[in-house]
Amino acid sequence: MKNAPYQILYEDEEILVVYKQRDVFSIRTKDKKTFSHNLYHYLYLYLKEKGENLFVVHRLDYETSGVMIFAKSKAMKEKLQKCFEDRKVERYYEAVIKEKIELGTKHDVLQYLSDGENGTKVKVVDEKTGKDAITHIQAHNYIQIGTALNINIETGRRNQIRIALYSLGYTLLGDKRYSNNENKRMYLNSYALIFPSDLGLKENEFITKPLWLA
Repeated sequence: MKNAPYQILYEDEEILVVYKQRDVFSIRTKDKKTFSHNLYHYLYLYLKEKGENLFVVHRLDYETSGVMIFAKSKAMKEKLQKCFEDRKVERYYEAVIKEKIELGTKHDVLQYLSDGENGTKVKVVDEKTGKDAITHIQAHNYIQIGTALNINIETGRRNQIRIALYSLGYTLLGDKRYSNNENKRMYLNSYALIFPSDLGLKENEFITKPLWLA
């Protein structure tokens, strides 16, 4: 589909893996503008032409670009989602922060987050009222506008990486919600999804070339 906000990375009879462009919702929201302009809708039309179904497995934030996997059956959807829930999926992101920090600097961030409702921000709360969010961060290289970070997450909470960086005092470029930073885009990109070999997929690793990691 011309000008569709995605590129197909891999497809077989069970799954569809795509690269989502930035500034597009993964699924429809309550805003009528997104009823037909969302990734799910574009992919639904693509598979409908082939007589196949589409099932959402996970999501990326509107501002975040990157690798996403969809299922073509309910059974595969549940299988993949359980893999995510059991924390068996390796998820790699890259980000750029405004601050210049020493290369090799590592942070292992454990937070407890409460999902924001009705458009409110996700909040950091205590262990009793929130869900754990585990984020591993390492300063990888410098680029002209800041420090590029390599990030691995064990959990997939909403806004998890953005909140982790904010809690460390870092400014994620383009993150208007937490870092109050205006930029041409939010510098957060998911570049790899790696599934365990015993899951039964024909392909287990879906990796794209990073945008900012050298």
